[in-house]
Amino acid sequence: MKKYTKHLFIFSFVMSLISLAIMEKGYKEMYPFYSWKLFAVPSGGEGSEEQYRLYGIRDRDTVRITNTPAYSYEANDKAVIVGTYGKKIEENDNREGSRVKLLAFAKDTEPKYEGYLLYKETYNPKEIGETKMNINKKLIIKL
Repeated sequence: MKKYTKHLFIFSFVMSLISLAIMEKGYKEMYPFYSWKLFAVPSGGEGSEEQYRLYGIRDRDTVRITNTPAYSYEANDKAVIVGTYGKKIEENDNREGSRVKLLAFAKDTEPKYEGYLLYKETYNPKEIGETKMNINKKLIIKL
């Protein structure tokens, strides 16, 4: 396998560039590894991973909002936006301004909820796909 690594890297790089050019013209992604965080953010070897997640409030029940594509946003874009503002809110970096922007984003992408909660979830990436996965949640703010 080691002798093929260089060739696989070059192939992946070229296909990613081709996918980028195709997507710029408005077509769908051709190479599935283009938008994956496989090379940029590998987390399989980490002991824990943190993500900020939005939860929606509807009829006095909380529902975890998944990062599915919306009208103007890809799934990865939504995760980055929530993560960026979530970190700013938690670290008190322009907390109120970030809260207002995240609330506007939440209302734009998921308008069916009455309110929103921001949680920080911590988990072990090695547990993904197992029957039992421990996710520790910490409430950051009610938007």
